[in-house]
Amino acid sequence: MLNAIHQAFESLLRDRGLIDPLDVDVRFDIPCEEWVESLTRPTVNAFLFELYENTDKRDSAPVTTVNGGRAERRMAPRRIDLMYMVSILTADVEDEHELIWRVLATLMKHQQFPSEVLPESLRTLTPPLVARIATKEEARNTIDIWSALGVEPRPSICYVVTAPMDLATAIQAPLVLTRTARYRRMGGDPPHDFGIQIGGIVTDPAGNPVPNVLVSSNGAEVGSVTRADGQYVLRGVPQGNVRLTVRKNGKELRTVEVQVPAASYDIVLDG
Repeated sequence: MLNAIHQAFESLLRDRGLIDPLDVDVRFDIPCEEWVESLTRPTVNAFLFELYENTDKRDSAPVTTVNGGRAERRMAPRRIDLMYMVSILTADVEDEHELIWRVLATLMKHQQFPSEVLPESLRTLTPPLVARIATKEEARNTIDIWSALGVEPRPSICYVVTAPMDLATAIQAPLVLTRTARYRRMGGDPPHDFGIQIGGIVTDPAGNPVPNVLVSSNGAEVGSVTRADGQYVLRGVPQGNVRLTVRKNGKELRTVEVQVPAASYDIVLDG
């Protein structure tokens, strides 16, 4: 869910805010000092620092649905408020001010995500995603967050996305996380990265999982064959820019470039 929301957030800024990916990166990282200093391009960063249930929007009445001719009663979805600190990281303060003003205008204009920017998995959510700029009273003091991260404070927007959580279906597929394997040389040397495990789901343009296709990295002939749910797992992936290729029966279906680590490694095939 969160990775899909982040895709929608970036698409909103790109499509409606006209923020070109050739000029500006959009990230969802913890803006610690080391990470900030590693940036080489202007970056819009949305740091998820808090999430909690919006009890004002809790519906205690059960929901009745019809499935296969049978009526099912289930708990109504809970509403979760996701609190983001949206900031601009650039080398030039004038660029920072121009960019944060554009981001603010885009977010204020679209308090409900347009369907065109939503991944397929979010288009049928009930109730739909809504978003807003937090009021001064409810927003945490972002200076405290910057101070805790050890970074010089920057102008920031406290942005709230309210998403439904269906407790009956929130956990469906096995969890696949980015994992770094480390080893330690003899003699007490510090650990070194050995390889990274990544995983994602391959879907068609309609959002349906695509099974039995081969996903490989950086042109390798071997890789991971997707399961019935479209899920794949790759091990020993290097950090940085990685090229993922999807093939079936030796025919290339799609190649995408990702940054490792990243928020998501899902792949949508072309129509």
